[in-house]
Amino acid sequence: MADESPTLDLLERLAAAPDRMTIDALCRQIGLPEPLVRGRLAHLVARGWVDADAEGVSYAIGVGALRPGSAYLSADRTARLAGPILSRLRDQLDESVRLVRLDGAAIVCLACRESAHDPAGPVVGRRFPAITAASGRAILAHRAAAEVDAILDAGVQARTVDSVVSRAELYAALADCRAGGIAYERGELIPGVGCLAAAVRVPGLPVTDAISCGVPLPRLTPDHTDDIATALHHATASLADLLT
Repeated sequence: MADESPTLDLLERLAAAPDRMTIDALCRQIGLPEPLVRGRLAHLVARGWVDADAEGVSYAIGVGALRPGSAYLSADRTARLAGPILSRLRDQLDESVRLVRLDGAAIVCLACRESAHDPAGPVVGRRFPAITAASGRAILAHRAAAEVDAILDAGVQARTVDSVVSRAELYAALADCRAGGIAYERGELIPGVGCLAAAVRVPGLPVTDAISCGVPLPRLTPDHTDDIATALHHATASLADLLT
């Protein structure tokens, strides 16, 4: 059987890319010869997993890639139960809210309810560094210390000018979340956007999920911050009860 890892590498690179990618860029990133990359891409294009431009010069993830993602979300009990809770939370706060899951050193958005003034837009399926995102911090605050150490040992890359990369400050942020139940970040992930998050804590199970609320910084007043924190506590408790 042929090695499928190059095919998976191609899909993961294209899924993570903010724009279309050329053959040259894919070959450089994956470290494989062009004929092999072209052959795998042709197969993926034929199946609808990858989209090619008319000249066959640039490539992007295709609509076919939605099939396994949709199947995963349809089968995931947490994502199904969170839907109505997220809708009520969005309507209550008039802010965008998301359910995210820890995946290694990243968090992945599983469900989202956007507000009319959301600058980030739909982010379902997108991955972000867990230690930089409020939702990732909310989860990591309740994970084993060795897991957090491994993420920090790998290095923390600043995503914006406001990103916290100091190990001591990040440990302090996790400690604050454990004490108060809410994780915070202000413009560390997306410029001009702050975020609060709370973990979904189901007794007897490891913490893997969180609900977050992203807010344009001009709207993130102290009173609004308090309201969001209270609402997140209620929302995550409600979801945890349904999962118990």
